[in-house]
Amino acid sequence: MTTAQHADRSEPGTPSRPDQEVQGAAGLVRLARGLGLTETDVDELVYEMVHRGASSAYNNGAHPELGDLDAFDAVHDKADEQASAINNRGLEAQVAALAGAFGEQAVEQMLRDEAPGHTHPNTIS
Repeated sequence: MTTAQHADRSEPGTPSRPDQEVQGAAGLVRLARGLGLTETDVDELVYEMVHRGASSAYNNGAHPELGDLDAFDAVHDKADEQASAINNRGLEAQVAALAGAFGEQAVEQMLRDEAPGHTHPNTIS
């Protein structure tokens, strides 16, 4: 197998290489822009992603030295800072972070769902 063939194909279950992630994230950024999305349209997705991680950390006992409410506040305050930092770096950083957390296919669907004019199932008009 040549190097070019290897670069175009990855085995299921193997981690993606950085060059593939950059190409994937760049394609997702192009998709987002093509759908008419801007950084502000993706902000909330980043906050949701980071707070999911914070909730998981809290539920797994983060900051046992703190009381329950203080531990909750600590992980979610840190999540706000992290999400804000990602969002302040623009659409490329947002999409890269989302793709790293959820994978390209899931992020593609998220972006399509956020596109202007997209109707979400199970919502009342």
